[in-house]
Amino acid sequence: MKGTSPLEMYNEFHDDLQAIFRSRLLTQILIALGSGSKPLSALRDVTGSSSQALIPKIRYLEALHYIESIRGDYALTPIGEIVEPEIERLVMVMGVLQRHRDFWIEHDIESIPPEFLSDLQDLYGAEVVRDVEEDIYAVHTAFAGILGRASWIHGVSSIMSPVHVDVIKKVVMDSKPVELVVSPELAARLAEEPYRTILESLKEYTRSGIYISPSPIRLGMTVTDEYLSLGLYKRDTDMYDAAADLIGTDAAAVAWGERVFQHYKATARPLRTPPE
Repeated sequence: MKGTSPLEMYNEFHDDLQAIFRSRLLTQILIALGSGSKPLSALRDVTGSSSQALIPKIRYLEALHYIESIRGDYALTPIGEIVEPEIERLVMVMGVLQRHRDFWIEHDIESIPPEFLSDLQDLYGAEVVRDVEEDIYAVHTAFAGILGRASWIHGVSSIMSPVHVDVIKKVVMDSKPVELVVSPELAARLAEEPYRTILESLKEYTRSGIYISPSPIRLGMTVTDEYLSLGLYKRDTDMYDAAADLIGTDAAAVAWGERVFQHYKATARPLRTPPE
């Protein structure tokens, strides 16, 4: 039996769908009640609207059986508890895409594994750092500062430079754990000078390790106990954009980056230095 497509569903129920997304108040009421029941006075505070403006919207949502009145407060119904998280997630995804619009437009976001693209809302609090004429080393300075303050470092990368290695070397020699997952192409480069000698000198530091991903990597990401730094390739090119990073300092961004790291590490194998 052929399934019903989302477009067919939309065509059938578009009146109610459009009503919710066209009305600021309908959307605000649902999202506000997502965190728990609230009296009318709280909904006035959240929406900045009067009771006269809110009550018709409340009645509309009650007619859809998305919300109900319980002992004088308003709350989501069981149906509303299914609908509201999806609305909230869409709002958050659209929010992060709009807040960092230029960054996502300019870069190859398909290089982020699909399961983590669906959680991009976790990066809403991050900020874009760019090299500009007034500060042509802004990205590197931010990167070095992140590593300098880190208690541990996890990285996933297809790019590396001697400058990066020098910064990482200082962290490793300070006895801080460093784990890197690199692309097969980058692993081959690390077997050559000047990287070979540097990595050989770090073999005694057993709290750190480099792993080779069996799958392609097209990003440069660093996660620490306090930071996420994400760099991507320019869209429709094979050129990594070293002049722009998305940097997050909140727990959601750091947790997102750690999940990406663990995703790549799960299938990676240790890099032998020097290669056997």
